[in-house]
Amino acid sequence: MNELEIFLRLSFLGLSTLISIISFISFIKTKEMKIAFASIGFLLFTLEGIIVSIGVFSPAVEQFVTTEVLVGITFISLIFFYLSILKR
Repeated sequence: MNELEIFLRLSFLGLSTLISIISFISFIKTKEMKIAFASIGFLLFTLEGIIVSIGVFSPAVEQFVTTEVLVGITFISLIFFYLSILKR
C-alpha cells in the first residue's frame, strides 16, 4: 500500500465524517425527514470510510472486507440519497 492510497482512504473517511456531522446538525435544526435520509446516507459513507481505513492499520481486515460488502454499503447509501430527493 503506497502513500497515495493511504492518503485517499483517510481523506475519504475525514470528508464523509465532516459531511455526516453537518447533515446531522441540519436535521436536528429542521426535523425534516428528507434531511434525515441524506444524513443516514452520509453516515453509511462514513461507515464505509471506517471499514476501508481500518485496512490501513490492519491488513488482515482487508481479506474479510470484500468488494461486495463495500458496493452493498454504497448501494444502500444511494437508496437513502434517492429517498431524500424523492418528491411526495
